[in-house]
Amino acid sequence: MRGKLAIFAAALLCSATPLLAAPAPRSPALQALDDALPGTLINDPTKLDWPVFGGGAAKAVKSADAPGGGALQVNVPRAGSNIYDVGVNAPILAPISAGQRVTVAFYARTLKAETADGNGVIAVRVQQNVAPYAGFADTKLSIGPQWKLYEATGLAERDIPAGQAVVGFQLAGAKQTIEIGQTIVVEGAASIVPSAKAPELPPLLGGKGRLINTVNAPESWALYGPGLASKPVEARGTPGLAALQVSVPGKAAHPYDLGINVPIGEALEEGDILSVAVLARTVSTESPDGLGRITLRVQKNADGYPGFGENVVTVGPTWKLIQLRTQARLDIPKGLGTVALHLGHAKQVLEIENVYVLKEEPAP
Repeated sequence: MRGKLAIFAAALLCSATPLLAAPAPRSPALQALDDALPGTLINDPTKLDWPVFGGGAAKAVKSADAPGGGALQVNVPRAGSNIYDVGVNAPILAPISAGQRVTVAFYARTLKAETADGNGVIAVRVQQNVAPYAGFADTKLSIGPQWKLYEATGLAERDIPAGQAVVGFQLAGAKQTIEIGQTIVVEGAASIVPSAKAPELPPLLGGKGRLINTVNAPESWALYGPGLASKPVEARGTPGLAALQVSVPGKAAHPYDLGINVPIGEALEEGDILSVAVLARTVSTESPDGLGRITLRVQKNADGYPGFGENVVTVGPTWKLIQLRTQARLDIPKGLGTVALHLGHAKQVLEIENVYVLKEEPAP
């Protein structure tokens, strides 16, 4: 996929044509790019004439080594009180629906930055560009001096009408000069450039089906609920040597009031047989038996959250691969399927190394 992106980056040179409020008919090159990408393209990657706000100075630059041949260079004269004090907004052409997954991929590099490591700082989010500027997919990134493709992804929490959605690049985290190049926005995919290397499955999952979610990608998980906190930690003895530590502040009225939604990368059809596996352990808990608890459920992330396969599992202090085999009871469109981990059973601290979703293939 990276090769395909590079090819189209060379073909889709930046233009100064104003971006329309509604999508115009696509050129053959844009349609070819959409066909090559996972999900559905919802912006015009040929455009970089984005509005700048907050006192930053911007100019279009051309560079042979920039993907697409050009970039928007933004000079931030000083760090702001808030990172969003200076930024640029890249328009999204399509409306966005609540529960829809939107992923942004963009090339960027830092020319200079007054930071400890010399890297620039960009906070990226997808937002409704009218007050109160509600948004999602908030991701803060350290931008190095070489051109690199960066990503941010998240699930929309509300509907955003066509013409109001933008990718917000917030730049006031430092006095800096940054160049932002070709930007691609899709809906319905957790990653635009998946790893070329197929992920290794734990031996216990061998032969149980085809992997249909993106593993080793906790940044694509959606955490929700008041007071739920998380941080990356080392996870010695696990395949990835890293995990997401999640702290549940207390027992909730319902376990589903606090949790994590892990995106499934494909559509599901009624009757599909799925194996869901979670590699996890409990750091601490206030449950009577000293075991952490997770409710696992496959669900549609919209319209009342219908789902199936709900099961409460216990998690001890040592790493364990918890498995659930279930059958789909409804169709779920691509981009709306999730594995829900409901965590509000008790005040507890859990570490989750990975979540795997496999679909059994019919016998030939």
